[in-house]
Amino acid sequence: MLGLVIILIIISGVFSFEYLKSNSQPKIIIWAWERPENLLFIDDKNIAVAFLAGSIIFKDLGVTMKPRLQPLIVNQKTSMIPVIRIDNLNENSQLSDDQFSKAFDFIIKTCSQNKIAGCQLDFDAKISERNFYKKLIIKVRNEMPKSIPLSITALVSWCDINSWLDDLPIQEAVPMFFRLGIDENLIRHNLVGESFMKAKICQKAVGISVDEPLPKSGYLQNRRIYIFNPKSWTSSDFLNIMKLVEAEVNK
Repeated sequence: MLGLVIILIIISGVFSFEYLKSNSQPKIIIWAWERPENLLFIDDKNIAVAFLAGSIIFKDLGVTMKPRLQPLIVNQKTSMIPVIRIDNLNENSQLSDDQFSKAFDFIIKTCSQNKIAGCQLDFDAKISERNFYKKLIIKVRNEMPKSIPLSITALVSWCDINSWLDDLPIQEAVPMFFRLGIDENLIRHNLVGESFMKAKICQKAVGISVDEPLPKSGYLQNRRIYIFNPKSWTSSDFLNIMKLVEAEVNK
């Protein structure tokens, strides 16, 4: 009983965030990756959980599908978004029709379940792989129930004007402002040029991480915010990052 009291106190703190007041789709989405997660402290219609539901691994001429193996505990009313991670381990980046078909089948099976609030694909794509992913996304969108929104994660470098993402049939691309690599200094200091982050499909959402600095407020305002944690989530992690987000958004 004591544990329940503690959870209720934490939840009351979450409800105090002005940023979460909305009557529309969730504004905050917690990424729950492949590790044990207890997210019972999430109890707000404006907060959803995007959980790693499975992985697709291309290697040589084969493909391996791995379902989620770690426990995930959430409230029954929490909106859930399955995420499928795709990795291409082929040295020459070439992907076959058979790999395409098996990946498509796995995505459709994972994202056609009852009571899900969307479907998200997470992948890296070399220039030589982009046509493959475009084709895959179009086929998934055509075959998946129309009531299920489709989104993808995106490198911030994909979000310039005239992005290769522009014509994709997705609800949103989520540019990830963390693990930025060699361009981090330029991005953090806004030395990236006028076309940076100007693709329309990248204007609806943004991805951040609890262990890295937030992007400037202009990249957070009026967007859905996806939050990554490299460790299992705790209520204190969530409250701390939400305080930082709200302060930045309200600047």
